[in-house]
Amino acid sequence: MSTPTPAHVRELAARADDLAAAITALHEELRQGDDAVSRTGFRLDDAAGWARQISGDLQETASELARIAARPADACAVPWGVCPEHGNTLTSTGGTTRCNAAGCGRTWGYNREKAPCAEPATHRLIDANGGEALICDGHAIDARNRLIGGRIEPL
Repeated sequence: MSTPTPAHVRELAARADDLAAAITALHEELRQGDDAVSRTGFRLDDAAGWARQISGDLQETASELARIAARPADACAVPWGVCPEHGNTLTSTGGTTRCNAAGCGRTWGYNREKAPCAEPATHRLIDANGGEALICDGHAIDARNRLIGGRIEPL
């Protein structure tokens, strides 16, 4: 099975937008009916809102897929992000990530903690069993604090 493309996910988002518009139009039509008919549409504002939420979630998913596809070939091998200067110091909430290191102030408009690292690899990590990975400066900082029985070498 192939990985869905951002374009495919955006197409689904557009369909959800169309559904939201159709639900809103239906609600307007029901409001034009007699009193009993107009009352039947009380759920439709919520239903249209859910369809818009679905569209938004799909758009965010498409953006994440595009970000992954755009990762450079020499990117860090670690499947989660860090602050490139301070390492494992990130907090994400509401679709925004920030570095918690004093004075840093860096923010990213996506959940960087859950996205594969796209920083350039600058170090070779060799674990205690001889396994190797190319990692970025931020992951090297974190690995120096956690690695037991291995080593980190600059490239």
